Amino acid sequence: MDAPRVVQSAYAPELNPVKRFFRELRRAIKGRVYPDLQAKQAALEPILQAWQADPERVRQLCGWTWIRKALTKLPANTQVIQA
Repeated sequence: MDAPRVVQSAYAPELNPVKRFFRELRRAIKGRVYPDLQAKQAALEPILQAWQADPERVRQLCGWTWIRKALTKLPANTQVIQA
């Protein structure tokens, strides 16, 4: 099998767009001391709820230009699953 070889850089965050989302999430809770995991989860909950209420913000974090362009080129009958 002759597959073309693609050389990628060692650090390419655009290949894993969720990294930007988690970076912003970590930034929102850094510098605080939590007594236990449940307290940290409780601190994250309102942040995640706010982001859920503002999908455009998540799109801006994770929707690299090349991803958005690729989505617009999908066939019209493509079903998009949103969680």
